[in-house]
Amino acid sequence: MPKAVKEMEQGSGTQLLDRAIAVLKFVGETAGAAGASVAEISDGLSLKQSTAHRIAVALERHGLIDRDNLSKRYRLGLGLFVLGVHAADESGLRTLAQPALTRIGAATGDTVFLMARSGVNAICVDRHQGSYTIDSLTGGIGGQIPLGVGSASLAILASLPPDEADAIIEANSPLYPQHHGLTAARVRSLLPAVRQQGYALDRGDLVAGISAFALAVCPRGRPSGVAIAVNMTSARLSQDRFAQLLPLVKQEVQLLEMHVNPLEIAFRHRPSR
Repeated sequence: MPKAVKEMEQGSGTQLLDRAIAVLKFVGETAGAAGASVAEISDGLSLKQSTAHRIAVALERHGLIDRDNLSKRYRLGLGLFVLGVHAADESGLRTLAQPALTRIGAATGDTVFLMARSGVNAICVDRHQGSYTIDSLTGGIGGQIPLGVGSASLAILASLPPDEADAIIEANSPLYPQHHGLTAARVRSLLPAVRQQGYALDRGDLVAGISAFALAVCPRGRPSGVAIAVNMTSARLSQDRFAQLLPLVKQEVQLLEMHVNPLEIAFRHRPSR
């Protein structure tokens, strides 16, 4: 095969893969629960409708997106969820942390999250639902937010070397205003207190009426890119109750730190290059 033809085919294949990933992200992140029609995918990504349709059909065939028979709109499929669960379990982190989440949830009645770094974002790896339903920044398992948004991702960010944390803040600065007008300057101003206290605390700053606090998991004093967060209604997080809950969560984090390999977790959740 001539080199020029081979390079053209490789470029075409890479372009198709990029477009398929763009469609997947559009359906999951932009469209969300409402789903997206082929026309909306086409317009949103500047693709021909025939191309958008062909990619959507292929993704549906592999179970990565589903098509509603009535509305004809595409939403993320359960096949993607299954892959996400496998990814979360690959390092053993989810399995290691489940007893801690369960104990915290049982003792408090609040919702407990296990968050892990993925590049410049934090992803919800696991969640223990409390005795009542609350809103959260990430939603369910697999949801993600920019590092620096919310108590868990702020705790992770504060555990990183300052230069690395600053680079992440710079990368995420265009996204912060989408979260109640948060700014890069505000995120930077919060880090010293989080580092000094050893926890991040949010008293309803990002989701009205919902408070949370989080501790980073730092085995042998090294950042693992992992945090445990407890979310509750702001009315439940009085100063006295916080003083009672903090030692409980800190003890569970310390137990988890004894079993987590920071190098393995950092390797698996490092940003792609």
